[in-house]
Formats: sequence, C-alpha cells, structure tokens
Amino acid sequence: MIPNYDAVNQEPEIMAFWKNHSIYEKAKKKNAGKQKFYFLDGPPYTSGKVHLGTAWNKSLKDCVLRYKRMKGFDAWDRAGYDMHGLPTEQAVEKKLGLKNKDEIPNYGIANFVNECREFSTGNLLAMNEDFKRIGVWMDFENPYMSINNSYMEGEWWLVKKAFENKRLYEGEKTMHWCFSCATSLAKHELEYESINDASIFVKFQLKHKQNEFLVIWTTTPWTIPFNLGVMANPNIDYIRAKVGNETWIVARDLAETFITRIAGKEFSVLSEFKGSDLLGMEYVHPFADEIARINEIKAKHPKALTVVMSEEYVDTTSGSGLVHMAPGCGPEDYEIGYRNNIIPFNSLSEIGVFDDASGPFSGLTAKKDDKLITEKIREKNIIVAENRVQHDYAHCWRCKNPVIFRTTTQWFFKIEDLKDRMRELNKEIKWMPDFAGSKMFDNWIANLRDNGITRQRYWGTPMPVWKCKNCKDFAVVGSIDELKKLAGHVPDDIHKPWIDEVKIKCNCGSEKERIPDVLDVWIDAGSASWNCLDYPKKKDLFEKMYPADFILEGIDQIRGWFNLLFVASMVAMNRPSFKSVYMHGFINDSQGRKMSKSLGNYILPQEVIIEYGADTLRYYMIGGTSPGVDINYNFDDMKVKHKNLTVIWNLHKYVLDLAQNLKVNPADLSIEENELDDEERYIFSKLHSAIKDITSMYDELRLNEVPWKVEELFLDLSRTYIQLVRDKSSGANDDERKVVLYTAYNIFINGLKLFAPTAPFITEAIYQNFRKDFKLKEESVHLLGWPLCKENMINTELEKSMQAVNEIVQGALATREKLQMGVRWPLKELVVASKDKTVLESVRMLKDVLKKQVNVKDVGIVEELPNIKVKVKADYAKLGPDFGDKSPKIIAQLTIDSSETILRHIQEKGKYEMKIDGETVNIVKEHLIVAREVPIPYEEGSFRNGLVYLNRHMTDELEAEGFAREVMRRVQSLRKKAGMQKSDTVSLFIKTNEEMIASLKDWNLAIKDKVGASQFKISSLDPSKKHAFNSSEKVKGREFEIFFDKD
Repeated sequence: MIPNYDAVNQEPEIMAFWKNHSIYEKAKKKNAGKQKFYFLDGPPYTSGKVHLGTAWNKSLKDCVLRYKRMKGFDAWDRAGYDMHGLPTEQAVEKKLGLKNKDEIPNYGIANFVNECREFSTGNLLAMNEDFKRIGVWMDFENPYMSINNSYMEGEWWLVKKAFENKRLYEGEKTMHWCFSCATSLAKHELEYESINDASIFVKFQLKHKQNEFLVIWTTTPWTIPFNLGVMANPNIDYIRAKVGNETWIVARDLAETFITRIAGKEFSVLSEFKGSDLLGMEYVHPFADEIARINEIKAKHPKALTVVMSEEYVDTTSGSGLVHMAPGCGPEDYEIGYRNNIIPFNSLSEIGVFDDASGPFSGLTAKKDDKLITEKIREKNIIVAENRVQHDYAHCWRCKNPVIFRTTTQWFFKIEDLKDRMRELNKEIKWMPDFAGSKMFDNWIANLRDNGITRQRYWGTPMPVWKCKNCKDFAVVGSIDELKKLAGHVPDDIHKPWIDEVKIKCNCGSEKERIPDVLDVWIDAGSASWNCLDYPKKKDLFEKMYPADFILEGIDQIRGWFNLLFVASMVAMNRPSFKSVYMHGFINDSQGRKMSKSLGNYILPQEVIIEYGADTLRYYMIGGTSPGVDINYNFDDMKVKHKNLTVIWNLHKYVLDLAQNLKVNPADLSIEENELDDEERYIFSKLHSAIKDITSMYDELRLNEVPWKVEELFLDLSRTYIQLVRDKSSGANDDERKVVLYTAYNIFINGLKLFAPTAPFITEAIYQNFRKDFKLKEESVHLLGWPLCKENMINTELEKSMQAVNEIVQGALATREKLQMGVRWPLKELVVASKDKTVLESVRMLKDVLKKQVNVKDVGIVEELPNIKVKVKADYAKLGPDFGDKSPKIIAQLTIDSSETILRHIQEKGKYEMKIDGETVNIVKEHLIVAREVPIPYEEGSFRNGLVYLNRHMTDELEAEGFAREVMRRVQSLRKKAGMQKSDTVSLFIKTNEEMIASLKDWNLAIKDKVGASQFKISSLDPSKKHAFNSSEKVKGREFEIFFDKD
C-alpha cells in the first residue's frame, strides 16, 4: 500500500536517500566535461538565520541549476558566503559585552578577530543545513568564503589591478558616515526613509553692512558650525526685502511664502537683482569668534564666507533661494567648495561628536542632538523662522540609524569616467525583468560616483597598501607571493592584527607599514565573479568559464551586488562579469507589509517546512509573483499549492493501481497512434506543449511561469483526461484500459521531469515508487534527462477546442448543481447556445467528450434557444440614488416599454433613453433586473461565450441508469472501507423492493462488472447467509441493503 502524501516525514527520507546514494554527486559527474554553465551564487551574509526571502532566493537558483543539469550542462554551482563586515563585529561585540569598537584593542584584536571567525563559520554551517533542507543542491562542501586567505588574495589582486590601471587613489572627501557603526558609507549602503524634521531659517550678517542679512534654510542644524559659504543661483531673481528694521536678501519667488507665511512678517521690496550680483559678497560667520578654525580657513581661502554661484544646487522649489554651504558636510557642498578653493571643514569624531575646539557645540552629537544644537544657534538671535518638513533622509543600511557627513581620508576606485561604457555594455546583458536593466540599473550606473573602498574596522580584508611614514611612498601588493618577496615573510592568517606585523623596507631607509584600514565588505562580494573560480591563483576555470552565465538576486542588489560585480570587473578587466540576471522582489506579509518581528508577521522557512514541507514552500514561492515584483506571502494561497501536491500524489497512486490491476508494466507498453482517441491525443498535445513552453520559460528566465504550466498539465490530467476515460479505465476491455495506463503513465513520468526542478522531494518520492514497481533503470528522477518536445504531437486546435468544451462542461455542471442533480444521474439532452463559431465547431468536434463529461444522451447546438422570454424590471435600490423623485415615473415607464426594445438599445448603445417630465433620462444595465423565462423542460446556465440548457425531463430508463450508478458507487465505497484492492473480487447480494429490482434488471451485468463481483444477486428477501460486510443505503427515497464477502 502506498501511503498518503506526508511531506513532513517523506522529505527527510528523500534527503537520506540522496545522501546515502550520492545522487547529487552522480548528477554532477554525469555531465562532467560537457558544455559549461557558470552560475555565480550571490553570497548570503552569515547572519545565522535563513529568512523567507533567502529561502525564496535559493529555491529560484536551485530550480535553474536542476534544469541545466537535466539539460546536460556541466553546471558550476559553488555556494558562496559573505562573512566579513560590521554585522558580525556588532554581534560579537554584543556577545563579549563590548560597548563599541574603541574597546576592542583592550580586549585584544587577535582575540576579537578569532571570535568573529568562529561566529561567522558557525553560522555558515547552520545555514548550509537550512539550505539543504529546502532541497538546494549546491557545492556546500567547498563554498567560497571571503575570510579565506585565497579569497582575500583575489581582492588584493583587484586593488593591484586598479592601481595598475590608474583607478586607485587616496583622497580626502566628504562622505556619508554612520556614527553608530563608526564607519564611512558608500552610496549603495544608504537607505532613504521619509522623515519629519525640524528646519530653520538662519540669517547671516553681511560684512560691513549693518542690519543686512543673507537668509539661508537648512534641515540639518548640526552643519551650521561648519558653514563656509552661501550658494546663490546666478540666473534667479533676488530681492532686498525690508523686514521691520532689517534687510533680508532672499529669492523673489520665495519671498511671499517664506517671509509672510512662514516667518509671519510683513515686507516691502527695496531692490531687485540677479543672483550673479551677489557673487563674492562677504558675510560674518555667527560662531567665528568661538570656533578658531573658521577664521584660520578664511585667512588661507579668501572665498570662504562669501556668496558663491551654483546653478545645479540652488532653485526656488523651497527655502529662501540661498543655500547654506558646508563643504565638509555633503558631496554637493564639497563639489562647490572645491570649485571655489574652499576646503572641507568637519571636526566630528568617528561617533559623530563635536571636538573640544567646537566652541558651544563641543561634546554634542550631530543629528542626534539637533534640538540642543538649534538652541545654541537660537541664542545668537539669528533664527528668523522654523517649520517642520517631510523629506527623504539617508540611513545606514546596517543599523538603520540616520547618517551624517564626515570629511575623511579614504581610498577610492576611480569609476565616474567609466559610466558611458558601462551603460553601453549593460545593454548586452540579459535582464529579467527587462526594466531592471534598461531602467533601474542603467539609471544607477548613470549616477555612479567614485567608490570609497576602505573602512575603519577590524573584521575585514586588510587593505593591501604599505606606506612609508617618512617619505610617504607606498606599495600596493597584489598577492601573498608578492608580499613574501617584498617583506620576506607572511603570516598564516592575513587578517588584522597579524598582517600588520609585516613591514616592507623603504628606499628612503625607513619602513613601510600597512595602512590600518580594511576593505569595504562589498569588495568581498564584488570580487566573487573570479574568486568563485579561484582566480587569479588558478587560471584554467577562469579561461573556460568567465564571465558568469547567470546570476540571481533581489531588487536591492541593483545598487549592491549587481553594481559592485560590474564595477569590480570593469576596474580590473574593463569587462562585465555576468551575462544574464534574474531579479526578484522583496517578500512581504499578506497585507503587503514588510516582515518584521515588531509587527509580529515575521515567518521563518522552518515554520512552513515543519507543517507543509519544503516542496510546498518552493512550489508556492517560485511561482508566487512576476520577476522584480514583491511577493505578499499568503498562507491560503500556499495551502492551495499543498493541496495540488496531494492531487499529484494521488494521481501517481492511480497509475500504480491501474498497472497492478492490469498486471502490466506501463514502461514496457507500446501503443500505436491510431489506438488513441481524442482524449489521449488532447492530453499528449498538452504534454508536448508544456515541454515546449517550459523549456522556453527556463531559457528565457521566465522562472515564475514554470510551476503554473506544470500545475496546469497535472490538473488537466486529473480533472480532464482521467474524468473523460473513467468508464474506459474501469471497464472490461483490457486493451482500452492499457491505452489509459500508457497515456497516464507517459504524461505523468514526463510531468515529473518537468516538475523536478521546482519540487525535488515529491518528484523523487513518486519516481522511487515507479522505479520499484516498473523496474525503471535510472536511480533518481534527478538523473533523468530533460524531456524532448515532439512537435508532431502538438495539436493546438484540439487544445483550444477542449478548452472551449471544458468551459461548457463547467457551465453545465453548475446548472446540474442548481437542479440538485449529481453528474452520475444521466440526463436526456444538453443544448449549447452560442454565436461564437469557435465554440460551435469545438462542440461538433468533441460532442462525445461533452456527453461523457456532463453525462447526457445527446448534445444539441443552436445560436439561440427559441421561445425564451426576457423581462426587465426596475432595480429600485439602484434607481433611487441616481434619479431621486423621478424614480416612480421611470419605474412606471419601464413597465410599459418593450423589454426587448430596452435591452436592444442597451446592448447597441450602452443605454436606453426615455423622457421624464421633458428631460432625457439614460437607463443603463445596472438599473435593471433582467429575468429570463426558459421553456420547460430546460434549465439555463451560462459559460464565457454562451449559454447551456439541460433537459431535466427524467424517463424511466434514465432513472434506472442513475440508480444503477448510485448502487455501483455505494458498493465501491463499501469495498474501500473494507480495505479491499481493485483486483479483489466479491460475492455481492443486494436486498431492495420489487420496484427497484425491476428498474435495475437491465443493469445487473454492468453492476457486476463495475464492482468486481464474481457473483451477484438482487432480491427483496434477506440473504440466506451472513456476510462479512454490509451497509444500509438510501437514494432519493429508495432504500436498499448491500451485502458481500471477499472471494
């Protein structure tokens, strides 16, 4: 006996089978040396928890790899992990009770790094097991790991190539900075959130002009101490506005909004001029006397504390039309400051604190202490207005806190001049969806800035630059071998602190020491395209396979991994690192909300797997949404998929039972095409259409469509084909039954192959049952080849006709429900009414199919059933709200006018016009209730392109057949309860009244054959002996008793 579908218990057994029989290894070996397929795994971070989004991601990747293996490709499937970086440092700091990175040296850098290694490696091993439980087949035994020396060497090689290609430089720049994480942030590490901030309008006193001010507006009060200029647009009109006893300079178009509405002041215009007239105008910094550095900068840089011009960063959409400029507090400010030889000024510490030389701001934290900072500014009596604004503000992608700016010295990749070439090369990359590449990625590339590559942390790849403190000469090292030649020795582990013990002799007689920085963790991931192939240490795989054929990640990697992969390969080799990309969206809850623990909607994959199994998770999520679109995880939709898996499982039991009853191995059957009826030709056409379509879907990266197409095939096999052949499969003609078995088996075994990449567990379990019973040669379904499409088996006209007929069947079955007449009870006639030529032709072609499916003796075809009367009456609930007092007169008129005329006007013009009190009133379909009177004995139903009519007149012959079928069903049900197999025969006795005995006399032989009875007797008397099984039944008021013994 084959058990019921039980994924929770069956899937671990399948995993054990794969492991014990080395099925994954055999799948790899089978294609070794064949055409290469280089899949590059985007490395998940070793956080230790595989969330639902990662499970979705890995399932998508796995289905592609399984497809490629079945297609005969030698698939490169090395797993990868991102293991360095701040999240690990913070987790370890928390574990060790360290408050921040300043406490790490006291704990011991070596001890700390060892703890980080242990943490990330432990998480990696746990994640490996999670991925395996989801059914992912990748090389987890030899993953690429960013913490290995060989991998870090690959990053050193990148830095060296950048240096050789004149794309590496050290520079002082104003960069986004996270004071919580105490590190700089690149553009791709920022997340923008809409926040409600306090903003202030500040007046700067013009030099040598009493009571005359430049008024600027800012949402970042913490930057005011670092102000070194005011930007004006040379083409904008400005005014000198008289406000009380002061003169304010603002943009003309903003004066009314700002001065009157926000500041609440009255003003008059003294003069009007272009912004260019303000160039060079000097003003007094309000804190110059308390922050000495301001006057020092002014002395060396004359344009400091003057008005400078900027067309690109000054407009009149908001504010005052004058923009406060702090070159040390933003890239735009830095750019304009650089243009005017004004250096960046920013004395914040790593944790965002103003230094001791910052006057009244000393000890305050930027952004965090904005209220206190604003108070310090207010004490100077220079805030003229305040208001709150909603705007987007950059936050750290790691800790989610708002960021600030710092001016720091970092190392950069020079990439801005590569943008045009990168945009052209991007057009050659296949993106799914297309908009991900043509719009989103193209737009990101168009706005690229030079990448900062260094970070001031401990757990990361050391920056391979050794610099002399004496002469400032430096060496960029590209490999461990190169470092050995330069320094004489290299530690076993090239992480900090051990690598920092290595010194290189300088030509000046001093020593070069490694700069203390580590590489940005994105450089780890960005170098994966060659590091995954162990390049540059080994060159054979790189030369055969590079660049990657395929990558797959989420929408957030447009600015992340996709970007860094491309940047890294362009900097090193001036070429892209991948050929095709599939981008999926984010995962939300069923209401479209982001999953989070605080909302209580966070789901772990394990929660789903322990109840429904991994296949349900994969099946639902792979087909859950279109590429690039978020999936709203819905348990109800997922349960439908689980139910479908149960249908598929039961289908395979049907095939096994049919083969056992016939004592035939379907794998050995050979059926000629002329032995196939329409129903067989239809389902074989569906199979080969599915093979053709699904192959295209995989090749064109329409991955989400695959599960739906396979599902359609299996459900068609169950709901259409097996229903159509139910009499043939249970009849006495073995040749017909063999045709059914041959068809069901061949559709099913090929369907398994199509479904195996999506649902690897259930397909394996089913295949193993087939393998055992049918002596199949191949050890695993995952060692089978991809099915081949036979174009000559595809009949699209037959498929369309069957689809049309299926819609009619659904309409007819719904009508049967209205009549409370189950499909086992035959009816005299079905009439199909339609003006659609395709529908009418389909009915003519497949009339016999309709007869079987609806269980009618005849099928008629008309364009319109005669003698149907259509009546319309007013829908009071709709007329009242639309026409008010006119409603009674409209209702009266509708009772007078012809229903046919009213409906014809609505059908042709979309409305029926009538005059009410001399005014034209338009009646539409929604204002009416349409009733159709159908002539007896017909009952009307509908389908998409027409109507169906069932003749409900019941003759004695039809009634007898209906009762006979009910008797058969009740006996079969009792056999099943008795635990009997289909091959078991019984001695059957039925006791009932004389009327029913007479009714069933012509059906005795059919009943006997259908229920597998070796002997059958029907009588009004009690049986002469006691039987092992019996049951009392009642059908439509008629009672009978069933008795039987197993032979």
